Amino acid sequence: MATFFKTPMSIDDGHDFDECQEIFFTNAQFIFRSYLFPFTYLFGLISNTINILVFTQKSMRNQPVNWFFLALSVSDLITLVSSFFVFSVPVYAETSGDTEFIKLSVHLIAWFYPLAQTGLTMSVYVTILVSVHRYLGVCHPFLIRRISNSTAVKRIIIAAVVFAFVFNTSRWFELHSMACYSKLHQANSSAIQPTSLMINNVYTLIYRNAAYQIVMFFLPFAVLTYVNLRIIATLQQSYKMRREMTTPRVKKDSTVPIATETVLTKIEGYSTVVAVDNNNTAAAQNDRKENGVTIMLVAITTEFLLFNLIAFANNIIELSNIRIFFQDVETLLVEVSTFLVNVNGASTIIIYLIFGSKYRAVFMRLIQKYLRIKTCEDKKRPMYSQAHFETTQLLENSRLDLNRSKQMSVLRRTDITSMRSSSRRE
Repeated sequence: MATFFKTPMSIDDGHDFDECQEIFFTNAQFIFRSYLFPFTYLFGLISNTINILVFTQKSMRNQPVNWFFLALSVSDLITLVSSFFVFSVPVYAETSGDTEFIKLSVHLIAWFYPLAQTGLTMSVYVTILVSVHRYLGVCHPFLIRRISNSTAVKRIIIAAVVFAFVFNTSRWFELHSMACYSKLHQANSSAIQPTSLMINNVYTLIYRNAAYQIVMFFLPFAVLTYVNLRIIATLQQSYKMRREMTTPRVKKDSTVPIATETVLTKIEGYSTVVAVDNNNTAAAQNDRKENGVTIMLVAITTEFLLFNLIAFANNIIELSNIRIFFQDVETLLVEVSTFLVNVNGASTIIIYLIFGSKYRAVFMRLIQKYLRIKTCEDKKRPMYSQAHFETTQLLENSRLDLNRSKQMSVLRRTDITSMRSSSRRE
């Protein structure tokens, strides 16, 4: 919807309300908010709902890190739904020309604007928390084992949610709806207006400029960049050491490799290298799973940094009050940055499916359950487990041995009887 301002009207105009001064959407705003944003919102609604279903499964809740991913999916869902009412619904209302629809959209903006800001803050800080958690797990495994459990993770997430609501408390008092008269539609309408708090110079300087930029951009970018670089460097060192340690050693007088290999369990001064039997690779498999979760997190945080980079640059330009581009170009950059932020919140399911083996397994199980789809593996899957077959085979072998024993006993008795008969005849 256009931005409205009130301008005084004379009593002779015959209207009880001030006039709405309408500023229409640009072509770029109309295209993004009418077509591109809604598609992202719909995809994000579906994908984050699926994420919530997957991460609430009992097999996923056993891992503390998955509680972070669950909270991230919820916060992304809140942000996307709220953004739909802030960005797209006003455009549809303005295009329809229905004053009642316009009034409704104005009230929705006043309610969903602070909720969208709160959800965005939750998403940012849950991303930071899960990154720090994974950083400690990779670089300081002994420390994370002492302090990390599901209860502690839940408390941290609750603290992040409380912080998001407290930090955005003033957002609920920045906008309000106001009745006005629209000359364009020749009817009474409503407009969204900034409150006295929002236009206060001290509030703008301290909260909207300084605090918001630090809390939402400088601090997250600094922490995530540092943590990501440390995790990547540690993983590279881990892979390098793994290649050196897991290379089979060959005896000088024999071409037969030793039946053991060394597995790097921890790294960077906190690590120990242990010998593991080649026939028992449970430790190596667990290590690969942990690395898979770490790589998935690195992908999520890298996507966050890249997709929020333009928004960060736009805020720096706005904060410095420097006009580098023309107004239309700046408007386009704002729309592009908002679109990328929405894509970031909607596309995490793609990363989960690519890098999360356990997520894929639970996802496919839910698909088969709700859509009643049977895969080829299910069709070929035997009715009984391997253990059942082994037990059955043992029982069959026992029965065969028993039958053979009985047969041998019968034959021996027959032979003895025959020999006795022959002796008597003689």
